[in-house]
Amino acid sequence: MNKNSNTRMVTIIDRPCGTGKTTQMIEGLKATQRYLVVTPLLSECERIIRDAKVAFMQPEVIADDPEIETKKDHLIALLEAGKNVVTTHAMFNNLADVASMGLLDGYEVIIDEVMSVVDDGYRVKKKTWEQFYVGDGYVSIDPDTGKITPTDLWIEHLEDVDDALSTSLYHAAMAGRLYHLGDGINLAVMPEVLLKAGNSLTVYTYKAEGSIMYAYLKRIGLDPVHDTGSPEIEQEFVRQARDLITVKDVRALRGISLSYNSQTRTNSKTLNEKVPNALASLRRHQFPDTWLPYILITCPKDKWYHKGKAPLLDDFGDEKTAFRPGPYASNSRLAASGYGKPKATWVPNTTRGTNDYKHCTRAIYLYDQNLNPSILNWFGGPKAISNDDYALTELIQWLWRTQVRDDKPITLYIPSERMRELLLQWLWEGQVPTSVRDQISRGRS
Repeated sequence: MNKNSNTRMVTIIDRPCGTGKTTQMIEGLKATQRYLVVTPLLSECERIIRDAKVAFMQPEVIADDPEIETKKDHLIALLEAGKNVVTTHAMFNNLADVASMGLLDGYEVIIDEVMSVVDDGYRVKKKTWEQFYVGDGYVSIDPDTGKITPTDLWIEHLEDVDDALSTSLYHAAMAGRLYHLGDGINLAVMPEVLLKAGNSLTVYTYKAEGSIMYAYLKRIGLDPVHDTGSPEIEQEFVRQARDLITVKDVRALRGISLSYNSQTRTNSKTLNEKVPNALASLRRHQFPDTWLPYILITCPKDKWYHKGKAPLLDDFGDEKTAFRPGPYASNSRLAASGYGKPKATWVPNTTRGTNDYKHCTRAIYLYDQNLNPSILNWFGGPKAISNDDYALTELIQWLWRTQVRDDKPITLYIPSERMRELLLQWLWEGQVPTSVRDQISRGRS
């Protein structure tokens, strides 16, 4: 049995989407062990509590207990009592101190679907970084690793400079998870202690080699056992997917870059005009009778929602604030402003591990998915993680939120030539028939 250097077993269970990974995990739970299970969504927590043969509890706020004011307080109490706990990815991200306290000792940690382990949202203008953060002595940077540490000056004067220096950057650095990549670009990573806690770590996912989490596990010295299962299961899955997915181009968007940077960080006036027009054309000519909520779409959030603000929902899922369409939604015929009006189902392009959208019959993927170059370099370049593997993995995970996960046919509209080619090569096992390409090329959209 292969074990990593700290003698803990780290395993990636790699199985196709929709083939019962979560069910397999639930059925494998043993009454003789203690578990912390981490899932993407609350609905999956409820499923585990309902279906597991061993008892699980979910952290919650307990109104009549003054010592438990937050869900985290309750989670700590459950761990101290030796209970099996199920929680979300979002909660797990905040448990570094809990792991450091040793409260996960003796637990088998199971993560359902890979998590986001890096965040490059700690950028500072190059001049500001060099002049104030470094030049004025508020941070020190390890010359070998790039790790950022707040100096005593920043610690002592935190409140005095909170209007000039980022407090979120400060807290990430204090937690020991912030690294400088150059030119004011800083990367926050999941604390190593979280992934090194407990008796074992098991991650259930698909196509792990294309995930940032897999590369990060290796970077921090946790060399996972990669259990890919039977090649026959993979082959059957791909060939079934080929029969179920109809791939279509969006001709009106040919030759237009749909990278995240192109859509959000440059002058995107052209996109703001062309995308809604292309979506309106799809609606008129391709699926005029499809109920809008059955159409799954992804794009940058502030392109679908005005200033990136989605409507607030009440406890029943109804809108408490009106939907205000962003540039892509406006005039797209896929969304109307106001309360409760049918609209296409927007989800982030990173959505995974949920059945909430399996009613969707049409999917529109407005991305050319690429790894952030700074992140890629920090991991060691393409040898650590392939940009194409990453792109394909993200697309497949997103696509399997639709009814294809229930073995029902879907139509995918994918204007990015690169993303379309990656998917076709996967679906056709590297041998895409000319007839398939011709059919896509002739399609009207």
